Amino acid sequence: MRSTRLISIGIMLCVISPSIALAQFSSGSTGADGPLNVTSNLTLDLPPTGIFNFTTITVASGSTLRFNRNPLNTPVYLLATGDVVIIGTIDVSGKVSTFGKGGEGGPGGFDGGSPANGQETSPGDGLGPGGGKGSVNNPGGGAYSSINCPSGGSGQAYGNTLIVPLIGGSGGGGTTRSDGLGGGGGGGGAILIASNTRISIGSSGKISSFGGDGIGSVGSGGAVRLVANQIDGSGQVVAMAGSCTAGFGRVRVDATNRFALFLNYGVSSIGGTPHTIGQFMHVFPTNTSRLDIIEAAGTAISEGTPIPVPVQLPVGSPTNQVVKIQARDFTGIVPITVAVTPDAGPSTRYDTQIDMAGGNVASTDVTVNIPVGTTSRIYAWTR
Repeated sequence: MRSTRLISIGIMLCVISPSIALAQFSSGSTGADGPLNVTSNLTLDLPPTGIFNFTTITVASGSTLRFNRNPLNTPVYLLATGDVVIIGTIDVSGKVSTFGKGGEGGPGGFDGGSPANGQETSPGDGLGPGGGKGSVNNPGGGAYSSINCPSGGSGQAYGNTLIVPLIGGSGGGGTTRSDGLGGGGGGGGAILIASNTRISIGSSGKISSFGGDGIGSVGSGGAVRLVANQIDGSGQVVAMAGSCTAGFGRVRVDATNRFALFLNYGVSSIGGTPHTIGQFMHVFPTNTSRLDIIEAAGTAISEGTPIPVPVQLPVGSPTNQVVKIQARDFTGIVPITVAVTPDAGPSTRYDTQIDMAGGNVASTDVTVNIPVGTTSRIYAWTR
């Protein structure tokens, strides 16, 4: 299992005195966005950082809260100074494939692979560290914490139990259909909900990060993380794939006072969402290290540009091209993987490393193969 940076099961735990716990944790919310009261279906546009600063959050019964991805495709951060009460649904699931395209990943998740659009194209692989392989006959499902019903086309497992950094699920591989509907499903998104006081998920409440379905293969489940002084309730927190052809996501629950915690992590024929419980009371990692693509095929790219980076080579261009990867605020030797995923045909991955011995910012050049005549998406992560 690799740690990656990019860039009905009941559990009862003992009561810890709230007088000790309540002063120990702050979500970091400024409260600038005021209260959020969701009384009917609502879709919010994610701000550029993905961070909301609420005072309180209430999602009423029968209502669903969703989010539109921002240009950086960041995860969702719902921060509150007061109570978070979920009786309805918060949904960051991946989407179903559409005509000529793979399904869109949930916010912070990765898109499904493209379908083969006609006889002269091949199906594409799903995006993400665990993207499934495209195939005419047997496309692979996206992976995250696990690889379910593994086949030669399944993605690779990645991430860690703390879900730090916060990262979503990977897309399923595309397949061939004469009607252009053979894309893979998008990976489930990533969401962190944090409160200074309490998160309560009622019996009808649900937080969902399912992998999207696809005529190709299914995206993996995404990631849900909850952090508060007290977490209670008996609702569902689910990060699963739509079928056994793709992998599970992850759930992490961190609280100083885990009072009456009977959360339901979902049950199906393939089990429930992998989940861990602890007291890792940090919303954002203290390590600010980052990995950026700063040049691809001769084109300079600004630090902080959203990844994956799309590249389309002009006809007649050499397919061997250089991608420059920059590392900031790491130490020692940083092992990385660079992936090139074309819309049509299989992806390629290149394992290399960046040596930080020369200073805080270091880079390396990676020679990759980029097909001509199709758009390729290039991204990188630490291994």
